[in-house]
Amino acid sequence: MQKYEYKTIRLSQKGWGFKSRSIPELESTLNEEGKEGWRLCNIVQPAAAFGETTAIIIILEKIIEE
Repeated sequence: MQKYEYKTIRLSQKGWGFKSRSIPELESTLNEEGKEGWRLCNIVQPAAAFGETTAIIIILEKIIEE
């Protein structure tokens, strides 16, 4: 049976307004973590005031080598 470990990373969104927000470090963060064996499991956007969000949380998983 495979076992996994999990890691979360919080990234802040940049910009104002719904359409202009971006996460400039998302791709580079995923590529860096992927080189270390981490795999993207999920991305969560916690809601803030009026349903907007100012950050995303990346959930990563990696198989534990025994």
